[in-house]
Amino acid sequence: MDAGSISMIVLYVINTILAIVMVFVEKRQAQSVIAWLSIMVFLPIVGFILYVLFGSGLGLRTRLMLKKTNIANAINAKELQDVIESHDYNFDNETNKLLLKYKDLIQFNYTWANSILTVNNYVRFFNDGLDKFNALKNDIKNAKNHIHLDYYIFANDAIGKEILELCIKKLKEGVKVKIIIDSVGSLKTRKRHFKQFIKAGGEFREFFPPIIPLKLFNLKMNYRNHRKIAVIDGKIGYVGGINLRLDHMGYDKKLKPWRDAHIRIEGLGVFGLQSTFLSDWRFSTNDYKYPIKYLQKAYFPDDSTIGDCPIQVVTSGPNNDKCEIKNCLVKMINLAKKRIRIQTPYFVPDEVYLDSIKLAKASGIDVQIMIPKIPDKRFVYYASLSYLRDLVKLGVKVYMYQGFLHSKTMTIDDEICTIGTCNSDIRSFKLNFEINTIIYNQKFTEQVVDAFKNDRANSDLFDENKIKKLSIFMRIKMSLFRLFTPLL
Repeated sequence: MDAGSISMIVLYVINTILAIVMVFVEKRQAQSVIAWLSIMVFLPIVGFILYVLFGSGLGLRTRLMLKKTNIANAINAKELQDVIESHDYNFDNETNKLLLKYKDLIQFNYTWANSILTVNNYVRFFNDGLDKFNALKNDIKNAKNHIHLDYYIFANDAIGKEILELCIKKLKEGVKVKIIIDSVGSLKTRKRHFKQFIKAGGEFREFFPPIIPLKLFNLKMNYRNHRKIAVIDGKIGYVGGINLRLDHMGYDKKLKPWRDAHIRIEGLGVFGLQSTFLSDWRFSTNDYKYPIKYLQKAYFPDDSTIGDCPIQVVTSGPNNDKCEIKNCLVKMINLAKKRIRIQTPYFVPDEVYLDSIKLAKASGIDVQIMIPKIPDKRFVYYASLSYLRDLVKLGVKVYMYQGFLHSKTMTIDDEICTIGTCNSDIRSFKLNFEINTIIYNQKFTEQVVDAFKNDRANSDLFDENKIKKLSIFMRIKMSLFRLFTPLL
């Protein structure tokens, strides 16, 4: 038997083992298994390498570690609920009616995602990167106890350096600072860039770092911490789509104008951001002991804020198959009576999410979806157009913003909304670690609706006429790239 025959037998055995792992261990959907096996059959060596880097699932040990380090699992949920309910709040009739109207959604998020409703929040909305950046800088300058930053992209550019310099200054004042970056999202940011920060007493970790000092060789590359969280003194929190990088401030000429969505929270809703950060920190530092040192008043302080924005914080990740954020979005879509407005940079949904939109439209609901006209990832862009073309034929209104749209928002009946880090795509639904807020306040939601309307005024309608004008080459690319979406 020659070397070539032996190699083919080895590859066949490997492919068989991988198929068993995908079906019985990772429990992947059939189309995903078929897609990966097709690649490994036609491109045996290349397919295997691609699968190891981009397709392999989280191991059982990693899943258990993620579960053990989750603060929400360690904290007695009833104790936290008691803290929240000990505050006496009186809402106007409109807010009470809204909470009553969406009690099924509130209950679902609590049961399915362990998300507690907090009601005393003051929430500020940003749809411009510089506005958020300046507000965050000001809050960092005023920090008294601690600063926690958890960012998918923490760039080594003017924006990242300015934040880092502020953090070093606060360290010298005695404020404790912890920073987490995603190893893949912050691909060009090296640990050496944090040398002065660490020397000053700052604590720094990478989420899913590579096993060797080569970021592109990362066996967990397919699983990214896509969250953007900032917590200051346990009293102020930021979450949304805006990373710490120049292009997110609108400085990239190719992706200009840049639109985004982010929020600043004061109130007990910050607890959800804090517990998420601490969970990511414990996992990144391999801290699996009972988290008594994290359950301190400095991290979860008493709060006297009297805001009028009830919110829930929902997180999801590949460590389980519950898809908490996606199912929350589907629940919101199913509750809509009049209109649904969605902004997302990528639209590559799974069947459940896609069907919920189709059913909403078939029920007479006005569904509007907005994506960017200028793509940053053409692979995903062509696949998005394929899905959106099908929805246009059903009567869904699709808009293409004349710039780059990075917002991840949804509004329901102009009454409630969600803002966070989760895109309307399979990667965000199943593979990334994400975080979203659901805000039960009509006045706040109207701000998000107004942002949608303003962006719509600077968008092109992707309608039947535009679809008819698509070239054959474009149609082929749309259909071809859609075939590869199960590989996610």
